[in-house]
Amino acid sequence: MKRNTFPLKEHLKSKKAIEKLYAEGAAVTAFPLRAVFLEVSADEQEPTAAILINVAKKRFRHAVDRNLVKRRIREAYRTGKHRFIDTLQNSGKKMAVAILYIDNRHNSTAFLKRKMEKLLDGIIAKSAKE
Repeated sequence: MKRNTFPLKEHLKSKKAIEKLYAEGAAVTAFPLRAVFLEVSADEQEPTAAILINVAKKRFRHAVDRNLVKRRIREAYRTGKHRFIDTLQNSGKKMAVAILYIDNRHNSTAFLKRKMEKLLDGIIAKSAKE
């Protein structure tokens, strides 16, 4: 059985990689989530998917609210990432993904989990077309 973890090595932190992701990446939306993704070189050291989670200050003025939404998004990704990671590994791809929250209201964790599955499926489908 696979463990539902989201270790630091899977977090996208490189400023260069983030700038390149936003400049050249493709987008998929499953409201209230939007993903910008870019296939990266298949370096052995890189994780299969590097993830960045972003909740705009414009949408939630208080840091407490932004942190709550980010925590819920991380939980949704952590529990639903295995099918996404397995598909990427089978195709030999590695990706950088930024997940953006584009709603002004809070949503439940269960709702975000359903939307995260839809979002990750959309990323797989769109990357297969390219």
